Amino acid sequence: MKVVVAIDSFKGSATSAELNQAVKTAVLSVFPKFNVETFEIADGGEGSVSALHSGLGGNFIDVETVDLMKRPMQASYLFLDHRLAVIEAAEVVGIDKIKPDEKTVQEATTFGLGALFLDAKKRGATEIVLSLGGSGTSDGGLGLLEALEGQDFSTIKITGLADVTNVYAGAEGYAKVFGKQKGGTAEILERQDRAAQAFVQKIKKERKIDLQEIPGTGAAGGLGGALVLLGGTLESGFGKIAELLKIEEAIKTADLIITGEGQMDFQTAKGKVPFGMAKLGAKYNVPTIAFCGSLPEDLGEMSKILLASYSIQRTVLPLEKAMCKEVTLKNIQFLTENVLKTWCHGHRR
Repeated sequence: MKVVVAIDSFKGSATSAELNQAVKTAVLSVFPKFNVETFEIADGGEGSVSALHSGLGGNFIDVETVDLMKRPMQASYLFLDHRLAVIEAAEVVGIDKIKPDEKTVQEATTFGLGALFLDAKKRGATEIVLSLGGSGTSDGGLGLLEALEGQDFSTIKITGLADVTNVYAGAEGYAKVFGKQKGGTAEILERQDRAAQAFVQKIKKERKIDLQEIPGTGAAGGLGGALVLLGGTLESGFGKIAELLKIEEAIKTADLIITGEGQMDFQTAKGKVPFGMAKLGAKYNVPTIAFCGSLPEDLGEMSKILLASYSIQRTVLPLEKAMCKEVTLKNIQFLTENVLKTWCHGHRR
C-alpha cells in the first residue's frame, strides 16, 4: 500500500513538515510495510519557499533591502538550478512584521521586494515565482513597480502564486476585502479603493490591460496586479507548487491520500491545499482523507470530494492548549493510527 501525505501547516501550531512526519510515523507504527511518501506543502502563502526547498533543494540568497515600513533588513530567496528564483512576499512585507493600524495601512510599501527581483535578474534567473500570501501591505503593488521602474523583465517569466481570486478594486478589491485586517478604517479604505479604481482606469487606457478582468490582481494588497503589469501571470499557489514537486506523479500510484490544514471550511475549496490534493486524488480515483484542527459543519465542495474529514481534537481544551505543538502532533498521530486501521479493515473487506 502506498500513502501520499501532504498537509498544510496548522498556523500557530505545527509546520507542514512536522505534521507530515507525525502522520508518517503513525502509519508505519501500525503498518510497517506501507510506502509513505510525504510532501511539505503550501498554497502560495507562508511556507511556500520552505516547501520547495524541502522538495527540490537549491540555495538561499541573502539580499540587503527594506521591510514594508522601509526599515533596513536582510531578506532571502530560494535560487534553483541557476534559473528559478522563488521569493516569498511575506519574507519582506509580511503582516507579522508590524502591528497593523491606521499608519501602517497607509504607509506600508512593497518597495523592498524590488531588491530581490533585481538580484535574481542579476544572477541570470529566467523565471521568478513570487508567493503572495501573508502580506501586510495595501499599496496596490505600486512600491514594487517604483523599485523596478526602468528595468526590463520581458525575458524573465514571472509567476505570482495566489490563494485568493480577488480583483484589484471595488467590492471584491484589495482595499475593501483585506484592508480592515491591515489596520484600515472605513474612511481610509474608501479612499484607497477610489485610488485603486482610478489606477485601474489609467492602466486600461494606457496599456489596454483591465485589472478587473484578471482574478488574483487584488492578492497581497494589489501586489498581484503589479506582477501582471510586469508581464507576469497569476496562478493557484497550490497548483504551481504541486507541479514543481511532481505530486501528481506520486498520486498516480497511490492507494490513499492524507491531507489537511488548521481550519477547514467552505472556503477551502477556493484553492487551498486539501482541495487541490483531493482533486488530484479524484482524477486518479485515489480516496482522500483530511485532518484539521477546526472542522465546521459547512465544508461546501470539500464534503463532496473527500472520502472523510476529521478534527484531531480528542477533548475540550482552551484554544492556546489545543494549538500547542506537542498536543497537535500527539493528537494527529493518535487519529492517524485509528483511521488507518479502520480504513484498511474496510479496504480488505
